[in-house]
Amino acid sequence: MLDQDFDRTVGGDAGEQDQPGAQLDVPAPRSPSAARLLEMTARETDQWRADARAEADGIVAAAKEEAAEVTRAAQRDADAMLEDARRAAEKTIGEARAEADSVRADADQHRAQQESEATRLRRVASEHSEQLRRHLTDMLGRLDAVPAPSERSDGSGE
Repeated sequence: MLDQDFDRTVGGDAGEQDQPGAQLDVPAPRSPSAARLLEMTARETDQWRADARAEADGIVAAAKEEAAEVTRAAQRDADAMLEDARRAAEKTIGEARAEADSVRADADQHRAQQESEATRLRRVASEHSEQLRRHLTDMLGRLDAVPAPSERSDGSGE
C-alpha cells in the first residue's frame, strides 16, 4: 500500500500537472509494486487527459460548426426578409404611382370639363347679350315709330 506521504505528494502535484509546462515531481518509489502502480496510473491519466482533450476538441468543433450553420441560416432569413421587403416596397410604390396617375387623369378630365362648361357659359352669355341687344334695339325702334303725343292725328295734343 501507498503511505500517506506518497498520497499527499502525488495529490499536491496532480493539480500542478494540469498547468502547461508543469513537471510532476514524483518521489522515489518505496517498492516495485508501488512503482508499477504509479506507472499504470500515469499512463491511464495521460490517456484520460488525451481522451478529454479529444472530446473537448470535438465539442468545440461541433459548436463552431453549429454556430456557423446558425449564422448561415440567420443570413438566409435576413436575405429573404430583405427581398420580401424590397418586393413589398416596389409593389407599394407601383400602386402609389398608379393611384397618382389616376388622380392626375381625373383632375385633368375635371379641369377639361370645367373649361368646356366655362366656354359654354361665355357663349350662352354672349348669345343672351346679343338677343337682349336686338330686343332692346327692336323695342327702341318701335318706340321711335310711335308718333309723339303732339303728332297724333286726333289733334288733341295728348
